[in-house]
Amino acid sequence: MNHILECNNVQVKKIISFYRNDQKESKNETVLFFAKSDFFSATIYKSNKVMFQGKDALEEYNMWCIMFGINPIKKVKKTEVKKSTSNYYSQSIGSDEVGTGDFFGPVVVCAAYLTGQDIEFVKGLKIDDSKKITDQRIRVIGQQLKDRVQYSMLALHNKKFNDMTQKGYNMNKLKAYLHNSAILQLVKKIKNKPLVIVDQFAEEKLYFNYLKDEGEIYRDITFTTKAESKYASVAVASIIARYAFLQYFDNLSDKSGYDLLKGAGKKVDLQVAQIIEEKGEKFLYSISKTNFRTLDKAKEILSGK
Repeated sequence: MNHILECNNVQVKKIISFYRNDQKESKNETVLFFAKSDFFSATIYKSNKVMFQGKDALEEYNMWCIMFGINPIKKVKKTEVKKSTSNYYSQSIGSDEVGTGDFFGPVVVCAAYLTGQDIEFVKGLKIDDSKKITDQRIRVIGQQLKDRVQYSMLALHNKKFNDMTQKGYNMNKLKAYLHNSAILQLVKKIKNKPLVIVDQFAEEKLYFNYLKDEGEIYRDITFTTKAESKYASVAVASIIARYAFLQYFDNLSDKSGYDLLKGAGKKVDLQVAQIIEEKGEKFLYSISKTNFRTLDKAKEILSGK
């Protein structure tokens, strides 16, 4: 079935930017832009009408409806019934972090508050499998969520991260500190104490032990693994945190003069070796997590030359 959206020039530009990596050639002279994936196609006509076709056409159409403040087409699927009858859309605060597996860039933690008024909006974004959402889509959805939900976010930049790890802080202790701070800030902001869920990265007892020297600790927390697939509030927090991380990462690449790579692995090892050779090891202190094994591997690469 075809789904057609009538857009203005600004909206068309946003859609083109979003699907630019899937652009394909069209011989139709009335077509301004054409994109196609394995599951849908998006055809933008010079009249500014956008037609979605394919298996996931309705999902894509509804996503843009929500983005542009248009009522989406309601269609209940089995998976949606399952989510709605569970606790997935519970009114709650979810807290999640990103950047802990990336050699370059900060650690970002976000606590997000999902209210009853936000549920239909979030359902329309199809974020129930947030870990599989591409960076390209995160850049669009993340901005929409930031403008809609209440949240608190903290970013631990590389220099501060390295200073703290040299003082004996490990990654989990840093994450506990960031989660605690983000949750406390958000609870004070909303002046309410709903259910709070944290994507579990340590045993509950150990989490609170990390915080034993903190002056204020938020304790009424539900810890669960893979929380982003169990609670929409955690998925929202994850997406906002990833959105912010991508922005920080882009700025870091610009300032460093390198097209920095995400994650860790052989390609990152080689890039780090190149940076050390060209800029020196000290240059990494403000753009990377120097306690990662990546740094040692890069040095080994250089010593083998």
